[in-house]
Amino acid sequence: MTAYLELSQKEVQQRADEAYEIYRSCRVCPHACEVNRIEGDTGFCGQIDDLHISSSVQHFGEEPPLVGTRGVGNLFVTACNMRCDYCQNYQISQEWSKGRGEQKNNSQASYDRVAEAMLGLQEQGVHFIGWVSPSHVVPGLLKSLALAREKGLRLPIIYNSNSYDAIETLKLLDGIVDIYLPDLKYADHDVARELSHIKSYPEYSRQAVLEMFRQVGPLSINEQGLAEKGVLVRHLILPGQMKATWETLCFVALELSSSVPLSLMSQYRPVHKAASTLNRRITSEEYEQAIAWAKELGFESLFLQSLESKVHNLPDFSSPDSPFPLDRTRNHSNA
Repeated sequence: MTAYLELSQKEVQQRADEAYEIYRSCRVCPHACEVNRIEGDTGFCGQIDDLHISSSVQHFGEEPPLVGTRGVGNLFVTACNMRCDYCQNYQISQEWSKGRGEQKNNSQASYDRVAEAMLGLQEQGVHFIGWVSPSHVVPGLLKSLALAREKGLRLPIIYNSNSYDAIETLKLLDGIVDIYLPDLKYADHDVARELSHIKSYPEYSRQAVLEMFRQVGPLSINEQGLAEKGVLVRHLILPGQMKATWETLCFVALELSSSVPLSLMSQYRPVHKAASTLNRRITSEEYEQAIAWAKELGFESLFLQSLESKVHNLPDFSSPDSPFPLDRTRNHSNA
């Protein structure tokens, strides 16, 4: 059963209201900017208390247990609490302000719109609702969820995150989120600061994933091949960063469990502001090494990607209604 449906409507609303109060001195994510977003102040992410979604689409590019036959209804959140130089979603994560005028403080209307977007995706027949890059706007998403639940939303929530999440915020999602899909990116503080312009990523991200695992355990999959509940960890392999890959895999296998499904992503492309050290795709040798390490560490379930560029389906959010030109289920193959 969908997690939030086991709570009363009053409990879901109370959780949303409690989260919203964090905006008064914002500590929603690890930046802890302590600005009053309700009064229109902004911090690292540039967002006030309005909730902006850049794209709401039926998506077939996730791992097979999240896609099934009808896809996941992904809400691609505007802005981000990281500024990755190589971000493939940079049009909406970093350049969002170029296409939008001065923000208007009409938060309730924005929550209504997002609630309607979730209900619209449910009508399209998707299996799940995915919150993509949600870490900086969890209060708004909970407000929208409370509205959508009251109007008949019944689909499980996937929390699709860069792992730069605050523990206290994640605790408000306990019993709300069914599936956590964190991407563990870095094992080195300096590399994270250089490439994504954030502080203490390894510490915060690992604490966050441990909290996710505490809440839901490893991903379980039903007889139809669909995800039911749990954590599936992603790791985007970066060129020349194999030490980080080894350390990340060790953390997941030894401090969480080798029963946690692992998705090894080969889709890196040197887009946006990728530095000279990242100005190439990963090699087949790098990817094969990562797979060998995963097997050595005893991972029970691996999701792998082809190294062929044509299947990676890089988005173009200048067409928000159809940002994935090659959207299909076979971007990943279950190993």
